Amino acid sequence: MTPIFPAKAGHSVRILQLCRAIKALGHELTFIHVASKLDTQKPDIASHVAFFGERHFLHLDNGPRQARFAFWLRGKLRRRWRKILRGFGHDHSHYSGLDENWRNPWSHQLRAMDRRFDTVVVEYAFNSRALDAFPASTRKLLDTHDAFADRHRPFVARGFRKGYWVSLTPQDENQGLRRADAVIAIQAQEAEHFREQLAQYEVSERNPEIAVVSHYIGLDQPLPDHGVDHAALYLGTNMLSNQISLRQFLEHVLPRVVSSIPDFRLRLAGSICNWAPDIPNVEKLGFVDDLRAAFARSPLSVNPTIAGTGINIKLLDAMGAGVPTISTVTGVRGLGGEFNNGLLVVADHDHAAFADHIIRLSKDAGLRRSLGLAAFADAQRWNERQLAALDHCLRGDALTDTAPGHVARWRDRTPPPFPTAT
Repeated sequence: MTPIFPAKAGHSVRILQLCRAIKALGHELTFIHVASKLDTQKPDIASHVAFFGERHFLHLDNGPRQARFAFWLRGKLRRRWRKILRGFGHDHSHYSGLDENWRNPWSHQLRAMDRRFDTVVVEYAFNSRALDAFPASTRKLLDTHDAFADRHRPFVARGFRKGYWVSLTPQDENQGLRRADAVIAIQAQEAEHFREQLAQYEVSERNPEIAVVSHYIGLDQPLPDHGVDHAALYLGTNMLSNQISLRQFLEHVLPRVVSSIPDFRLRLAGSICNWAPDIPNVEKLGFVDDLRAAFARSPLSVNPTIAGTGINIKLLDAMGAGVPTISTVTGVRGLGGEFNNGLLVVADHDHAAFADHIIRLSKDAGLRRSLGLAAFADAQRWNERQLAALDHCLRGDALTDTAPGHVARWRDRTPPPFPTAT
């Protein structure tokens, strides 16, 4: 349901890089798009056709008028019922049904396709019903992006009744996971969460393999010039978790930095600019086509994340550009200690320490460059690990040791280099 052109958000960037990696591994790739209200991005059709080829970019329609009306009516009744439950403070009002946004005509069109695939990858657990449309001989993978079981609860605990997007019961999420032969988590902690959840709820003899294939990093060359002082970049989409995190930064960290460096500039990039207030020392860049150019103007990345799940793509983007990052502990979740050589990490609410690191690095181009080169080297090793793990998932082959500190390798072959296109 997520188009990869334009790649304006973290989930579309992940899928784009996943597609590039699959093609780099030598596979013929077909992209099938469905227009779901869960993702409002409109696809750039011409760019998709140019990337995949006309025969390999397909779109599923929503079926005849009668089917569309029935789908709309069911959704309207569900929303009204949940509004009533929410008025009584009922926790169940926050849950979505696993398949409630999947349309039956899509399954019919997938079954009627006149081509066969060795492997099918479905994005998100709540789209997992697509897997049932393919024969048992097809290897079925589910790219989860996130854990959606009870996803609303940390948001509600903070006083937010919206912003969590989709929340499933653990039983429903398990049902979606079990439709796949292998489940792809984006970080080790979520992989372990899925294993524990599958074992805890509705124990089944058929549980999928759980693998970790994180986000890929668009690599070119590390930033050659770190000479711009007194500036930092925050990159993010207009999500509630980013709003929470940036608000804390603007209220508690930025004033400390400005008191020491009056001309300091915090530059914001991405759709978070649509939410951010207009205040001194903050410059809104909006959506940027060339992220390297934005980092060249602000060769220091800040990642003050205190809410959300998954792994921070903004962190990986900075690594791929060869730019150091100052981050909270929550902001580096899922990265692993062996990939933090270009980072400075502080406790989630240690505003003084965060500000001190910004002040020190924004005045020292040499330190920024040395940390940036370390970050870029980590990015190269990171991509090699993800490519090996992806090949394992696509083929179902056994891997050698993938413990922390080791890069997964094929037993019989060496992985090809990851594509360098950004």
